[in-house]
Amino acid sequence: MRPADVPLIATASDPVDTADGPLFVLRRPDLETDSYASQVFRAGPEPVRVSHGWADSGLQRAADVPVWGLLRAEAPGQAPQLHVGEHPGAVRRVSDFHLGVSAFALSADGRTALAVARIPEAGRYGTDPDVGPAAEAPRRIVHSDYLANGLGYLRDRPAQAFRIDLSEPGEELTGLLGGTDTAPAVALAWPGADVADPQLRPDGTASAIAAVNHGAQTPDLRSTVWLLNEQTARPLDLGDLAVSAHRWIDDTRLAFLASDRSARPTDFVAQLGGLFLHDTATGATVRLTDPDDIDLGGPLRIHDGRAWALLTEDGGVRAVALDLPAALDGAPCLGRGDLEPLTPADQVVTGFDPTGGRLVWTAETPEHTAAVFAAAAAGPAGAGPADTTPAARQLWAATAPADIAVPRRLVAQGAGGDVHGWLAVPAGEGPFPVILNIHGGPFAQYTHALFDETQVLTGAGYAVVYANPRGSAGRGRAWGKAVQGDFADPAAADVLAVLDAALDADERLDGARLGVQGGSYGGYLTAMIIGSDHRFRAAIIERGYLMPHSFTGTSDIGTYFSEEYTGAEPARIRAQSPLRAIKGTRTPALVMHSEQDLRCPLEQGQQMYLALQRAGVETEMLVFPGENHELSRSGRPRHRVQRFEAILQWWRRFLPADRG
Repeated sequence: MRPADVPLIATASDPVDTADGPLFVLRRPDLETDSYASQVFRAGPEPVRVSHGWADSGLQRAADVPVWGLLRAEAPGQAPQLHVGEHPGAVRRVSDFHLGVSAFALSADGRTALAVARIPEAGRYGTDPDVGPAAEAPRRIVHSDYLANGLGYLRDRPAQAFRIDLSEPGEELTGLLGGTDTAPAVALAWPGADVADPQLRPDGTASAIAAVNHGAQTPDLRSTVWLLNEQTARPLDLGDLAVSAHRWIDDTRLAFLASDRSARPTDFVAQLGGLFLHDTATGATVRLTDPDDIDLGGPLRIHDGRAWALLTEDGGVRAVALDLPAALDGAPCLGRGDLEPLTPADQVVTGFDPTGGRLVWTAETPEHTAAVFAAAAAGPAGAGPADTTPAARQLWAATAPADIAVPRRLVAQGAGGDVHGWLAVPAGEGPFPVILNIHGGPFAQYTHALFDETQVLTGAGYAVVYANPRGSAGRGRAWGKAVQGDFADPAAADVLAVLDAALDADERLDGARLGVQGGSYGGYLTAMIIGSDHRFRAAIIERGYLMPHSFTGTSDIGTYFSEEYTGAEPARIRAQSPLRAIKGTRTPALVMHSEQDLRCPLEQGQQMYLALQRAGVETEMLVFPGENHELSRSGRPRHRVQRFEAILQWWRRFLPADRG
């Protein structure tokens, strides 16, 4: 893969099965407009484009009638609005929010939509054409949570819920959908904090997720489900949890995904997402899945008396199903063997639909960044061994870049147990220089899926080693918590163990020509490693968590992240800071950062760059204007190309490979 192949990095999501074949949303970088185009396609050997907006996303179908909804931006840079119709290719706009719609849900009968939109204060964000961003009134900050990476300020444009009636009394639904005017939006009561995941109970009651302690001046990561109408917003007492998704089973029973916050409101480290049930009639709540071993995430679906969700496990994300108990009393705690895996272990599932008599899903695979699959519907939970899945049929796959290097799996012996990783090697006999790549998080993971970072490096002649050390997701809570209080050393030992295992496993690797790079937490670990390990000829420190003392006051998660991982005692924080490693650093280092990064703010990179300079280390800094923490994943396509070009330029300077 070459940097110019960035437009081939397609993603697929939002699958919906139909009698004519599955529909899905295909999103692709577009270099000409320097933006992302996405439309609805029908899966097949030759996919058929169904929708015709510039950026269509969030495809949904009403449960009982042929009414469809999607979010559409008509042109690059425009805010997405809700569009509804009798077919994804024949929808019309029904919303007109200044900052667009971020999420929506359709009622089963297709006559009502529940939408979430950010509502700006008067005079801000272009609501007054005579007042530009630099001329807006000052912001009064009284909350601990007032920023979000990729968005900016929160409190002067809160996310609120609106009910949109798609039909009027005595009017056929099809008549309204064929009209030209936007539908009236009725604001529901606001809980005082951003709402998300809008849902409609079968009886028509609206609900959404929002923070619990929304007026706090101290950080609080708890959230719950709120019942909303035009006059009131009432929270459900679900316990000390952080809720991420919810679905109504019936008018009184609620299924939801959440993680625990019972120890303290900010206790987020390696908390696994679990499936919970709540009965509004009795107030009872029960967790159904093991809190130490099973990590479930959305989307969440309820169908045929079963819950369907995504399971994060070592190197993959799988769709799973489990039976819902008839009553909350005595409901068993389910382990890994009680979940029915529905998709292969080497895929990263991005969406699924079990409602069409079979399961269809979108996924990333070892050979493709996007693909669509179908398989037989799941049977009763526990019907088969936990390591078997229905036979999957690939219906479509995105064109892969040329010269893909399929990685091989590695296992190294570490102080905390086996460490799992991968080695990707270019075609040829070598010897190849080797790049050790380290992921962020730390509670995240590398997967089996085709990864553009790896393929650009192998395409330029570099072997790539990457791993999921202690602190990573996918292997349970104990593995994820292993870096709490010792943020660098366990993970550093693990990634270096996998590097050594790779050098021993393949004689084509040149152990005398090594480089190391990482982003976010991976940037932090890179900075820590080169302070004491001098085998690397160069390093790249990207969007790093680098200055814990200032991170606390500048990052959008700074009010809790450092203290939960490193502790709050100043001496302990200093012991885990990259500043301690600067005096021992001799490795040339490129510091890469984004100008609008609010997760690891630009000053983190600036301070590291200056510290390396003053220590006499050969260093450069590369700053991307207009980008945030997500540059490598969703930044402007041209910047993504330029980023890859800069990475290769740095490696060619200090670690030349045999190919260009």
